[in-house]
Amino acid sequence: MAVHPSQEQEERLVRDFFGGDDSGFYVEVGANHPTEGSQTWHLEQIGWTGVLVEPQPDLAAFLVTERKSAIVFPVACTSPENAGQVMSLHVDGARSGLNRERMAPGAKTDHVIAVQTKTLDTILGEAQAPAPIDLLSIDVEGHELEVLSGFNFQRWQPLLILIEDHVGTLQTHRFLKARGYRLIRRLGNNGWYVSSEANAQPAIGDRFEILRKYYLALPFRMLRNWWRQMRLLYGNMWAGR
Repeated sequence: MAVHPSQEQEERLVRDFFGGDDSGFYVEVGANHPTEGSQTWHLEQIGWTGVLVEPQPDLAAFLVTERKSAIVFPVACTSPENAGQVMSLHVDGARSGLNRERMAPGAKTDHVIAVQTKTLDTILGEAQAPAPIDLLSIDVEGHELEVLSGFNFQRWQPLLILIEDHVGTLQTHRFLKARGYRLIRRLGNNGWYVSSEANAQPAIGDRFEILRKYYLALPFRMLRNWWRQMRLLYGNMWAGR
């Protein structure tokens, strides 16, 4: 059975990971709401500062108003190849994404807006972010690889990466592994990655959840996603779209 912790439980585990430090630097890509579902608000409350990236204009403005200790970038993060281009964001609240076909199951696009784009490296450079970064959180509904391809791991050396990944494939997992990061925990939809040189080790329960989510259940998930894509494709064809 998958582990679905409450937000409060995961926040406590994140603070425990950092030993309860009341100062640190976070980066949250796909910040969305200032407090609801935020991976970093609880850290800001105890003294942390950081960077928030959110392409939806209304939410970015809300973040500027409510998150006084953060620098807000009202853009979407993408790959170096796409950076600087205007891209289409399919809007569905917290499940909004740049890649319609990769959005979470059940996501329904309300409308599409044009958004500016930058690489994460460019954003961090403009923010004069410190290195190493303590926490990097990424929630971009299927655009993870593009975000990570515009991030210099050797320069920023994040201590902990929280990445929302529905694990439709192992591409993101393998990308992080190839750059010296290993998976130590899976909570809900979030994978926890640390440097291969870090001392943190997965507990027995975490090892089982990683095995189940990333390997045992993957073939069934891939088949289900394929079937969903076929239904969407042929549904659009029959509707004359």
